Amino acid sequence: MVETNQDGRRAIIESGRFTTLYQKWDLYIPFIEIGLQFLSINGTFTMIVPYPLTNQTYAKKLRELILNQYDMFEIVDLNGIKIFENATVSNCIPFITKSNSNNICYISHINEHKQIIHSLKKNNSALVQDEKTSVWNLTEEKRETSRHSEMNVLGDFCYISVGMVLNSDEKTAKGEFSKDDLISETYDAVHCRKYIEAKDIERYGVKKIRYLEYNTERCPDKLRRPTFRELYENHKLMFNRLGNLIVFYDDKEKFLHSDSMYSAVLWKNLNGIQNNSIKASIKRYSRYSRKEMEVYSKQIDLRYLLGILNSRYANVLLSYLRGGDYHIYPEHLRNFPIPLIEK
Repeated sequence: MVETNQDGRRAIIESGRFTTLYQKWDLYIPFIEIGLQFLSINGTFTMIVPYPLTNQTYAKKLRELILNQYDMFEIVDLNGIKIFENATVSNCIPFITKSNSNNICYISHINEHKQIIHSLKKNNSALVQDEKTSVWNLTEEKRETSRHSEMNVLGDFCYISVGMVLNSDEKTAKGEFSKDDLISETYDAVHCRKYIEAKDIERYGVKKIRYLEYNTERCPDKLRRPTFRELYENHKLMFNRLGNLIVFYDDKEKFLHSDSMYSAVLWKNLNGIQNNSIKASIKRYSRYSRKEMEVYSKQIDLRYLLGILNSRYANVLLSYLRGGDYHIYPEHLRNFPIPLIEK
């Protein structure tokens, strides 16, 4: 997500100019909306933007605005193509006019000659793969997004969080240390906690362990994103963030991990722990109260979830949830269908 300070985000919200700011919106959302506001009749807007415009929950209101009030006559799908050298997120290029919609959108791609060409066309009803989320499907693949809609989801049983950002905090400790300063190949009194990243895990196992400086003046208190200690002290599932789903079960080591990974901890194991991260997650994403989710989580075992999430079928369901994206976002994991069965 593009970073901007809280005062800047608050100013955007308080301006009252935007109707598409939703959940943890990215900065390009109001940029697109204000660009559309500036259009004259039959004027055209286009911008190279992150691919999550097409499929992330925070962009839902903007997707609805575009299709309901404008005419998106073309979108260039750049998913998987490196456009910007230092960017990790793929891109797309929507072309939108301020006119009555023709209800037809061309999906284009870049060919081997680096030319943008039309690949297929869809009407708006076919473009929207899920009425509830307004996710766009830019492929010819038919996605069954309502499959298993009667089931509970992973977020009903587990709190899901990204890991620590190990650089020094930009406000309180800017430039004091970097990620590499905190990590060691060997254990000692300072580098006292086992540490892994997404590249270190495989299905059901860990390939490599390093050691993180912890409980010192620098770490975790001066980290840019320290998360909270209890996240790592419980049994947890650990997930990668790119490609096919890879899940490891940490039931002994209490691994610390970076923001290249997610952790899932049963709600029952966080009973009594109060912090802003948990409160914000429940407010934004949960359909049940915290107490209800703690009760639900007593009916489930992390090893059972591990088996489901490491199955081949899990990646089929993931492809439906993320709409063709290469990235795995927390909402994909939270909304993963989980059947409740007898022990």
